[in-house]
Amino acid sequence: MSAAASSSRATQSSSEKENGHHHSALKDEVNVPESMAAALDCDDPVQALHLISSHSNTLATELSEKLLEDVQTYKLVLPEILASTQQPDHPLHSAIACSESVRQSLNKIASGGSQASQEIRLLEQEKSELEGHARAVQMALTLRTSSDKALQAMQTNQLRDAAEAVKPWLEWHEAHSQSNGKNTESARCRAYAGEYCLKQLATTHGHLKETLLQQYEAAVLKSDLATLGELTPVLSLVQLEPDAVRLYLQFLKSIIMEDFQKASQQKTKDQLPQPFVPMARVYNAAVSCLRHHLPMVSHFLYKADGDSSVVQLVHGEVEQVVLPLLEQYQKDRQLTAVYNRAQQIYAALEERYTGRAIMDHNKGTSDDSAIDDEEADDCNFSVAIGSLSDADAAMEEAARCIQSAESYLRFIRHSADQINEARRIRFEQSRRQSRLDGERTKWKNSTKQNDDGHNGGDSDEDGKEYQPSIIVPDNTSLHTMITEIGGKYAGIEKCLLLASMQRAFVSSDLDPRYYRPLSLSLESSVAAPERARTKALQTSMVDACMYAARHGAQRAFATGHTSTASAMTNFVSDCLTGVLLEVLSQRAEEAGVALLKPGDGLLVGVAGLFNNASNLIRQGAHASGVRKSHDEEAVKRQNDIAHACATLNDVEVAVDQVQRLSKLLTDAVAQGFPPGIHETEQLSLCVQSLSNVVDSFRIASNGTVESLESVLKPRLRSIVGEAVGSEGGTFMGSSVAAMGGAKASDRGAMARMNYNLDEEAYNLLQLSEGYVARLCHSLDELMDPLRQYLAPRLWDTLLLSAMGTVSKRLETSIRKCEFTALGALTLDADVRDIVNFVKERLYAPEYNSTAAAVKACPALSRLLQIAKLLSVDDLDDVVDLISSAKRKGNWDLKIDDAKSLLSSRVEFESSKVNTLLRLPDNE
Repeated sequence: MSAAASSSRATQSSSEKENGHHHSALKDEVNVPESMAAALDCDDPVQALHLISSHSNTLATELSEKLLEDVQTYKLVLPEILASTQQPDHPLHSAIACSESVRQSLNKIASGGSQASQEIRLLEQEKSELEGHARAVQMALTLRTSSDKALQAMQTNQLRDAAEAVKPWLEWHEAHSQSNGKNTESARCRAYAGEYCLKQLATTHGHLKETLLQQYEAAVLKSDLATLGELTPVLSLVQLEPDAVRLYLQFLKSIIMEDFQKASQQKTKDQLPQPFVPMARVYNAAVSCLRHHLPMVSHFLYKADGDSSVVQLVHGEVEQVVLPLLEQYQKDRQLTAVYNRAQQIYAALEERYTGRAIMDHNKGTSDDSAIDDEEADDCNFSVAIGSLSDADAAMEEAARCIQSAESYLRFIRHSADQINEARRIRFEQSRRQSRLDGERTKWKNSTKQNDDGHNGGDSDEDGKEYQPSIIVPDNTSLHTMITEIGGKYAGIEKCLLLASMQRAFVSSDLDPRYYRPLSLSLESSVAAPERARTKALQTSMVDACMYAARHGAQRAFATGHTSTASAMTNFVSDCLTGVLLEVLSQRAEEAGVALLKPGDGLLVGVAGLFNNASNLIRQGAHASGVRKSHDEEAVKRQNDIAHACATLNDVEVAVDQVQRLSKLLTDAVAQGFPPGIHETEQLSLCVQSLSNVVDSFRIASNGTVESLESVLKPRLRSIVGEAVGSEGGTFMGSSVAAMGGAKASDRGAMARMNYNLDEEAYNLLQLSEGYVARLCHSLDELMDPLRQYLAPRLWDTLLLSAMGTVSKRLETSIRKCEFTALGALTLDADVRDIVNFVKERLYAPEYNSTAAAVKACPALSRLLQIAKLLSVDDLDDVVDLISSAKRKGNWDLKIDDAKSLLSSRVEFESSKVNTLLRLPDNE
């Protein structure tokens, strides 16, 4: 039974596959739709639904027959079920009846839906045709009305009304011509309006054009601006823009030539106008002409490029008038010859002050012949070019010529940009309107376009971008001429700058105005209580040189010409770094650092009577002669120190003034030059190069401080040696105690460095003057004059550097001492006294804290670390102290240094110290 059933199922499966292939082949052969939705999308939905219904019936019959054949193979009572389906009350009979009813209903829906769709389409087509007829009728009525209005207006000579009446016909005629008569709506309008109406409009338009052109030509000949202002909008209504532009340019050229001729030949009261005055008048006349005429032309005649034509015409006429004036100016002033001579003089002056020793011209003499000789030795500047004042006036003339031309060219560039901007706006509006019209047309004709298989894609104009027109090129003849004059101007200005510096270099220090108070701003660099103490001076040389550089750069920037401003900025940078920096550096070394050498110079050397005697001998005083009073000698010495320090301060003043110049020029670029263009960006880069000049002057300023510190270093070492005491030495007959190990009983009259103190020695030390007090007193005696007369930043740098030298010498002496617990406390107090000494004498507010002061002086920081290390009570605290300080970044001592210092504590055993400090240096 199971085998028979299995074989019957296999047979049934194979037969189902064969029937499936047969039915699919039959379905493809008659093109039966896949579903009812697909049938509704066919061209004939009714026929498609009939095919689905008939195919379903055929398939149901075949399946029923096949089912009967398959059922006969089973040993089941299936005939009774099939027979029962014939009974009306059987469920299967009811299901078959329902499916038949559904099929019939679907056939009715399909046939009814297709018919409704056809009716809707017919109604839409009728509506579209009726709307087209309505528009054609409306346009025809408009044309007939316009024909009557235009005729009446022409009879009464009302040209504007006639032009407005003819305008609808012109628009319809243009659209009809573009469609070549293929537009059905246009053809209907022509039929409705009638040929007589259209001919009458064409005739009226012809008479109107003839009348308008005649009146416009007459107004042009008479230069009647009022009539031209009335007729220009009328000509744009009747599409006469090209003729209007031609005639308007003819009128404009006549009045421009007349205005320019008057402007260039106008005389002033003294009959000797400056060369830039007639040029400026021509530029002003051109600007006034554009301001008056360009708005109307741009509004009404833009379709014929009237706006750009007006700008080009005005600029061309300006060049014809101004270029001869500029050529005559160059010829009269001999710019080319002066420029060539200026280059030779500049090279000679630069060679004089660059790469070799700078002569000190600031020493006053009994007569002024030497000064006059030096001033005359200006490499023939006064002979070849003229005096500084005459050269400055000539440069002012050239700058005015360039400035007026650049102002005019900027206005022309602005006018061209505005014309392009207006064109871009019109282009965007036209494209937006075209897109809206296309979408509206696509929506109306969507059904027809779908039937034709056309999707109505975007037009080509949607993908286009507006391309600005080149109205006035950037390399016109006027641009070229101004660039040429600007190059010569910059070359002569550069020579004038160096000549002005040379005049400052040879100025005499006998002038009461030569030395002046320091001009640096002290609000941010000096604490308020310390500002009154500084008596720092500077010379007028730096102010004179920087005034010449600032004046030349500002004048070049005032021209507004980017190339000229860039060239002058580069020239200023070259003069400052190549000449002024060299002069100030060598002058600071020769007239500043060399004169401040302790003992041989103005500062105190070896203390005592020997120093006073040597100073008297150096000043040329004789024992038998009349000596100056002590007060006069002190005043002269203070003045000499102040003057020597002024040469060092000049470099610092130059740093500040170059920074101000850089900021001034940066603001001038931001405020006076058009942003976003290549020339302005190039000028900004030139101005930014001044930061390198600032760095060069700051490096030179720091170099002068280093030189001064190297000169002071021998005396600083001597002061430390005298304060801490020297082994086996004597000083003015006084006994000198040995360093370390001395008790209270074997001390000399003056206490020296000794930290091996018992309680008695510690108490006695509190009552006597320690070596730190003598050290600080000697340092004050040496450096206090420098504190008064050096610039605040220079003094702070010098003091920190000097205290670094002192601290290193003290550290060397401290390493030779032995320490008790009381001695370690004394060392800590001494180091703190030294730190307070440094803090009290620094100007900068940021050094008010101990941490900032010792951080700025690493050698002093090491002393403080040594004092902390030796002050520990127990060796177990050493590791915590070092670790904590290293985490804060305040520890510079190596492990070997710590071992050596801790071993000098008499209470600590060396073996325990070595055992405890087995730490790597980087921990």
